[in-house]
Amino acid sequence: MREIMKTTKNLKKLTMVSCVVLTLCLAVSGCGGKDETEGTKDAVMGIEPVALDGESEAGNPESDAAPTEAGTPGGEGGGESAAAAPQINAEILREARTDDGGEEIAFVEYPMFTLAGGGSEGLSAAFDTINAQCRSQSETLLDELQESVKEYRGSVDPASVFGQGTQAHIYRCDTDVVSIMVMRTVNMGGPHPNNYWDYYNLNAKTGENLQLSQFLTMDEAMVENVIGRLHENYPEVEFDDAVLRAEIPEIVAGDGIGWYFYEGQINLAFPEGSFGFGHAVGSLEVTVPLE
Repeated sequence: MREIMKTTKNLKKLTMVSCVVLTLCLAVSGCGGKDETEGTKDAVMGIEPVALDGESEAGNPESDAAPTEAGTPGGEGGGESAAAAPQINAEILREARTDDGGEEIAFVEYPMFTLAGGGSEGLSAAFDTINAQCRSQSETLLDELQESVKEYRGSVDPASVFGQGTQAHIYRCDTDVVSIMVMRTVNMGGPHPNNYWDYYNLNAKTGENLQLSQFLTMDEAMVENVIGRLHENYPEVEFDDAVLRAEIPEIVAGDGIGWYFYEGQINLAFPEGSFGFGHAVGSLEVTVPLE
């Protein structure tokens, strides 16, 4: 599993909700072709690069959204390939702590992934591991948030609720690959929340972790492609191209890079601190063609 990357993009404040379980069902049916979680690194399987015709973006669900049916990603009708694709349910669960008066003071949301209607035992086992990691992270954070409230709430907005909001996005789900991004937004009473991204790219048949190198070769041409897209995406940032050429291959080959499939391409998310930039610049992202 990848390193969790943090940035400081402003998002809307998390709302106070009673301690209930919120479900966000992204029932993804057969696709026709699209901080560090305490990661376990499974063996890499030998999957060949696959076509991404008909990729699906799971949308941008809100934590209080009603269960929704994602339909058939790609919009193409059925067939044997579609029938064999996994169907994934993603629920956003919520736990909270209250003060002596019963007022909620801290909460966490975290995802739980399951396979609907059976499916690969390996993929199901991979989801069990991911679920356990998400639950453990949330339980630890909830304890920390509760202590932070006691220490700092008097110096911040008394109405603020310390918590972690979560969204789950299924960006690819077909017979070969399941690609998921989980975004966690942590509010600890400061001027803005901190955002964290967890990425899961799995073999749909075995549940094994996929490696970026199976889908992307960081040769000289690709490095120049990434450099060009960094300049295009972040015109306000003063890049040193010599530094980019030296560091991009090393970062992409390491464990810190975040990546997922997106609209027939691969999105690369460089960790905060890359290329000599600090916290204010945050995580830099580009989308490159799939080989």
